[in-house]
Amino acid sequence: MSNYRDDQRRGANPERRMSPEERERRRRAAERRRAAEKKKKQARLIRIMTIVVAVLLVAVIVIVAVSCSHNKKKQPEPVSSAAVEPVTEEISTEPPRSEVELVSVGDVLMHTPILNYCSNGDGTYDFNEIFSVMKDDISRADIAICNQETPIDTTLPADGGIEFIFNTPGEIGDAEINAGFDVVLQASNHSYDEGSDGILHTIDFWKTKEGQITMIGMNESQEKRDTITYVEKNGIKFGLLNYTYGLNGFELPYDMDYLVTIIDENFNSREIVENDIRTAKENADFVIVFPHWGVEDLWPETTEVQDQWAQIFTDAGADLIIGTHPHVCERIDWVTGADGHKALCYYSLGNYASNQQEAPEVLGGMAKVKIVKENGQTFIDESATGVVPTVTHNTPAGDFTNRIVIYKLSDYTEEMASQHDIVVNYREDGFSLARLQEIANTTFGNWIISY
Repeated sequence: MSNYRDDQRRGANPERRMSPEERERRRRAAERRRAAEKKKKQARLIRIMTIVVAVLLVAVIVIVAVSCSHNKKKQPEPVSSAAVEPVTEEISTEPPRSEVELVSVGDVLMHTPILNYCSNGDGTYDFNEIFSVMKDDISRADIAICNQETPIDTTLPADGGIEFIFNTPGEIGDAEINAGFDVVLQASNHSYDEGSDGILHTIDFWKTKEGQITMIGMNESQEKRDTITYVEKNGIKFGLLNYTYGLNGFELPYDMDYLVTIIDENFNSREIVENDIRTAKENADFVIVFPHWGVEDLWPETTEVQDQWAQIFTDAGADLIIGTHPHVCERIDWVTGADGHKALCYYSLGNYASNQQEAPEVLGGMAKVKIVKENGQTFIDESATGVVPTVTHNTPAGDFTNRIVIYKLSDYTEEMASQHDIVVNYREDGFSLARLQEIANTTFGNWIISY
């Protein structure tokens, strides 16, 4: 008889000897083991799937992070709003084209007969009528300039030059402002008529008008002489300079040679003037030189000294030259600098308001210049530039008294010419509208324009 172990070694089936209850018990136990094993496999599979998903998720995160980092490197560095703002403002505020219309007239010279007419009889004066007819023409310009030939020392009595010494009442400045002038020139051969104090008092007078008009040509100190005057209009910055050829034989004190700058025939101040112009050129868009120069009553010719100074101004960088002093009008011409740069030169605009009594002295000129700034360049628009001839209409009022009013030549009539003091008192039969037109055409030629 064999036992269980022997049967097992032989491969016998022990269940044949088990009772039904034992077989049932073992069957259930086997099912439980199989179920447990299935659960273990499922749990193992779930763990594996979880690990795989986690690995894939990490991989995706890494790829996205690397891609974002790569794209970020490709993008330009962020620019702060503070850095961007000036560029944006420059683009939006810089006009594509800026224009300035500039007008300039000649000598304002108040002789005694004019002072007598403009006197109110109580020590005050009113010069407004002189400028009344052309006030609109002057005031509508962007920049209007006149040459105040004589000092304005309000501490001294008025003097109309009977002894060739002048001092004009302060009301002349009020009238010039009221007429619309923006800049007044004071460097002339009469600057020193009332001495150093006269210059300083003239400067003091114009200081009281600060904000209404700009005076150039007289300086209260060396620092002021070395300081360029700038005027800005419509986005164009102008550098303005005013010199005189001399002081009617007077000399400045050796320790006050800054009061006015002399441009004489010896060219002693050439280096100073050249430095002024170069400095102005570095700091402005457009440089204008106003020389008080030349020879009285010489027309339409100019002097060699004028031509030489015009060349010096242009070589140094001047863009426009407007001359005064000869009391008659002289030619207009372009001057070419050594580097090819050009300046337009009005050699003399003659008188604007005076009591001088010869036909060429009665005809004046109002320069009209259109200055344009475009694409970083500033230049003269010649198509809108020229000269408007003017006439000092002078009618006698008796007892060394004369009324003067300034007209455009285009508005002047033959009847008015017949009433001029030249005809009435000086018996100059040749004075006429036709004579004035002849002088204008001879002097200015094709530069004459209407306004």
